[in-house]
Amino acid sequence: MLQTTGILETYGVSFTTLQFYGAAFRWWEDYERRRPVGALPLIWQELSILFLEKFMPQSRREELRRQFEKLQQDGIFVTQYEMRFSELACHVVWLVPTDRERIRRFIDGLTCQLRLRMTRDRVSGATFDEVIHIARQIEMVCSQKRGKRESKRPRGSSGFSGVP
Repeated sequence: MLQTTGILETYGVSFTTLQFYGAAFRWWEDYERRRPVGALPLIWQELSILFLEKFMPQSRREELRRQFEKLQQDGIFVTQYEMRFSELACHVVWLVPTDRERIRRFIDGLTCQLRLRMTRDRVSGATFDEVIHIARQIEMVCSQKRGKRESKRPRGSSGFSGVP
């Protein structure tokens, strides 16, 4: 239905070209015919929304929206959380229209411990990928500290002999 054909470099700007097939191609041709002459080109977000509205049932879009809004990192690594976040975000592009909103929603879903450490000063002006990198670094440091604390604990004797 849709295939990317690689990245083109024009005037120092990279972009991916798309090829539609079958029903998607017919939809795109019809859409282009109905557009006013001289209309501005679509940005990726606009195309994504139009495509999803046409080819994904409303009930499925609503289910993905609910999953996205409920998504939390709880019990998984930042990398796993980011993968699920990005997977769902591409289906609900209208909920994260800007990089700032994408970053805010990503941070809001992190564990409380990580969220507290992701201060605005620390992520101000950062890209989404940089925010993910910062979260992974904090997660790694916290894990190392936890490992050190656990290694310092005495093993084998808990102070309970089992005798009443």
